[in-house]
Amino acid sequence: MPSYISNNRERIKQRHYVTDAFTDTLFFNFSESTARDYIIKYQFEFCFIVNGSAVADDAFILPYKDFMDFFTEDLLDGAKRWVGNIRNEEIRISAGGVAHARAVQQYYNAFNLIQDAPTPLPKKLDISEFA
Repeated sequence: MPSYISNNRERIKQRHYVTDAFTDTLFFNFSESTARDYIIKYQFEFCFIVNGSAVADDAFILPYKDFMDFFTEDLLDGAKRWVGNIRNEEIRISAGGVAHARAVQQYYNAFNLIQDAPTPLPKKLDISEFA
């Protein structure tokens, strides 16, 4: 059975920035220009979504309003992307010798944070169930 994000990707990405991170370290990147498009349309009411699996619910739902001070201009790489990973319940991004890290356990499979999310929402599982 596909994960909730993969199964509903087309609808979710209309309002939220979804990226797949199908590695053990949940390696991801978000483009500044695509993020800007979402900001223009939805201001602070959208999420960065790091989808960790196509077949099981394994996602981090990061509301932009909670992370706008995290995804900063000084952390953009040469291609104007935020590149990072999520590991041990912590998100990390770095560029040019500058790095940020933040705990993200509360955002794991927090599908209730997705505005206009397709229903029914899956049950929120604790990240420790996958450790």
